[in-house]
Amino acid sequence: MANKIHTDITNALFEVNLQDIITDEALTTLQVKLYKKNETVIISDDELRYLYIVIDGRVAIHNYSDQGNVAIVDYVEKNGVLGDLEFFQQCNYLHTAVAVVPSTILLIPLEIVHSHLTHSVSFLSHMCTVLTDKLMKSSVKNARSLLYPAKNKLCKYILQTADKLESLTIPFVMKDISSIMGISDRHIRRLLSHLVEEQIIMKENRTIKVLDMEQLHRYSTDF
Repeated sequence: MANKIHTDITNALFEVNLQDIITDEALTTLQVKLYKKNETVIISDDELRYLYIVIDGRVAIHNYSDQGNVAIVDYVEKNGVLGDLEFFQQCNYLHTAVAVVPSTILLIPLEIVHSHLTHSVSFLSHMCTVLTDKLMKSSVKNARSLLYPAKNKLCKYILQTADKLESLTIPFVMKDISSIMGISDRHIRRLLSHLVEEQIIMKENRTIKVLDMEQLHRYSTDF
């Protein structure tokens, strides 16, 4: 469970532009919770009880194989919704969700969604926008996965991480990257060896240092 309840519900609604959608009657049933880094927000196959709307932070969506391997299939950030697909499909939560960074999340009880929000044209329009955005991102992601080889994906990941951290040296934990990219550890090691041989990167322990940013950009350009 989350470790702290934030009581300023009205401010939270303004943060995610829902102040004109949530009725006053429903307001008293809402919760805003603060989740610590690596804290679980949702567990897959649990009963659907809330819609979760991210006010601030970032949540990773995990998918587990029958062997217990985990892959991060997506990230949900500000204004993103968790539980929307499950609500319309009337099923339990499909995936586990974990806060990547400290995250503030609005919880809307399922009974309020049924009794109030499904009668709101504004709310249903908002949900359509959210679902359409998810479908678009999923379509683009799947198309890229089919078109571009793993080497391009890895180079793109290294480049994006270096840009985000504003550093040529980035942390690189094999297991984590394997989960994020959906590529086996063995194949990633092979790809890293090729990049080292080309003198594009240098690998030391759990870090990677970019040596040739221009070539890294070239490999990433079409991804």
